[in-house]
Parts: sequence; C-alpha cells; structure tokens
Amino acid sequence: MAESNVTGWLKTAIRGDTAATQGTFATAAASTGMAGPSPSDAESLPLETARRRIGSVAAPIDRTDRIPLSVAVGRVLATPATANDPIEGAEISVGDAVFEQGHQIRPGDVGLLRAAGVSELLVRQRPQVGILPTGDELAQRDAGESQQVETAGFTLAQYVDRWGGKVTYRDPVADDAPALRMAVQRDLTRELIVITGTEPGDALRDVVADLGEILTDTVAIDPGRQTGLAIVQNRPVVLLPESTGAARVGAVQLVRPLLKTFAHAPLPAHPETRATLTAHVDSQNGVRTFTPVAVSDGTATPLPGVDLATATRADGWVSVPAAEAGIDTGTTVTVENWDYLP
Repeated sequence: MAESNVTGWLKTAIRGDTAATQGTFATAAASTGMAGPSPSDAESLPLETARRRIGSVAAPIDRTDRIPLSVAVGRVLATPATANDPIEGAEISVGDAVFEQGHQIRPGDVGLLRAAGVSELLVRQRPQVGILPTGDELAQRDAGESQQVETAGFTLAQYVDRWGGKVTYRDPVADDAPALRMAVQRDLTRELIVITGTEPGDALRDVVADLGEILTDTVAIDPGRQTGLAIVQNRPVVLLPESTGAARVGAVQLVRPLLKTFAHAPLPAHPETRATLTAHVDSQNGVRTFTPVAVSDGTATPLPGVDLATATRADGWVSVPAAEAGIDTGTTVTVENWDYLP
C-alpha cells in the first residue's frame, strides 16, 4: 500500500471520521486525506480509540518457522498440528488435528503432541520489536554523577519478550535530532518500534513527525498521559514517557495488544482477584486511571506513587473507568495481575 494513502487515512482518522475508523484498512486508505487539526492541539485520545487506530496498521505476520517441539511453548501455530500416531482413550486418530491453526502452545500441550507422534511444528515467527530508550541523562551501566541507569526500556524488553515479541533492546540515545533520526530509521525493519523517555514537544517527537505521522501526542490514561502514537513507513511507533511506571502502563495497555495482533495470537485477560478497597482511589473524569495496590486478606490498599519500586512491589492494578470520578473506600474492586506472564 502506498505510504501517501496511509498518511491520508491517518489524517482522516484524527478528525474522527467514523467511516474510516470502522472500515477495513483498504477502505480507510481510500479516504480523502484532507487536513485535520494537529494531534498536539487535539484532546487526549481515549484508550480504546488509541488501540483501534494504532492497531489498524498491525497485521498478522505471515512468516513461519519450523521448530522442534521442545521449544514450542508460547508459539502460535501457522497450520493445524496433526497426529502422526493415534492416542488411545483420547479419540485422536492419525491425521486428526490435535490443535488448530492459531492455537498458542501451552506447557501441557507438548505432552499431548508428543504422544501423538509430533516432533516439530510450523509456527508464526515472533514479531520483531525495537526498544529505544532516549535521554541525555541515561547510561546503560556505571552511571556517572549526573546520570542514571536506564530502567524503563530494559524493564519493557523483559515484558515484550514474555508477551511473544523478539526484542532488540538498544543503548540509550541522547536528545540529539540527527542521532535520534538514525536510531529510529535503524529499527524500521522491525514490525514495531517502542521509544521510551519522550514527551510532547521534544526532539524525538519532532523527528518522528518528520519521518511519518503522529497519531496523537497524548492518550487519556493515568499514569502515562504523555504516551504518544505514530506511524512511520507503515509501522506503528509507541512513544512512552520517561517514568518507568507510566511506561509500564502504556506498554500493558497498548504494546501488548499490538504484539498479539502481529502474532495472530489470542489476547488473554489478566488474572483477576476481587478485593475490598481500604482507601479512596482518585481519578480525573475522562481519563482511564490505573492504581497499583497491595492485596492482603481480601483487601486492596492503594500504593502511593508509580515509581519503579512501587510498581514492582504492587500485587496488581485497579482500573477506574474514564467515566467515573474515583472509587470509594469499601468498594469491592477487580485487581488485575499484570505480571502474569503470558
């Protein structure tokens, strides 16, 4: 598809053209491309709208690998896995599909496949993801007096790997436009680029806008409102803030669904626990709020802040819908465990 057509669709989508956003990508690409308001001047995109718009240019990968059964856990079948041997008592005969195309292999599945005489599988390749930390103050290790060790991108790389992505984690890049431009262009061979340490109006976003199209500079989530979304050469680019906690929220809510779309894999719900809030949770109207909590004996206690230590020590996260102003003390809430790895 021509890049000019994609850009035209994006401008139409920013205007809120319902027909474009609800139609197929091919239909959307035929839209007029008339100029709309600058994304930086527009209101923050609601989370669901942001997911839909960035997800519209993510298509399942059609590249495949043939791999041994011993390394198949977590991979997605490109074709049905058929039995080479019958399994007595399981009503599986030679040639029967043990698992259908699109099934994500679980640890318990490999035993059944081995019993059916399967030794290798044809699976979809993992989506390739470039993770690019940015910031003058960042160091990969041995931070100096005015520096800090990079953690947001490093942490995100671990999540992306466990979510099914094939990660290229880059060294931090200083806030220098030519260096940033080269770093972004270097990863345009990947399906997805995720950049940390960026905010509206900085040098990185100017570079991305010059290379492609900024969908939005802000998303209506807290923490993480400075999360941005862009398209460069038909590839989604997720722009995450400097805060490790805010970057984690943006990654869980936007990067994880994109990876599952690329992998043609199901997006499972996070494991949930019901608990009673011990304190009020504040939320700004119109913003989807995520609060880390500690869970103990059926209660959920909101944790102050979303720094690295707080986010890591949390037992889960409570979500406040954008239409609500907060959740009162004593309310029974759903706590999502984001560190459940699949």
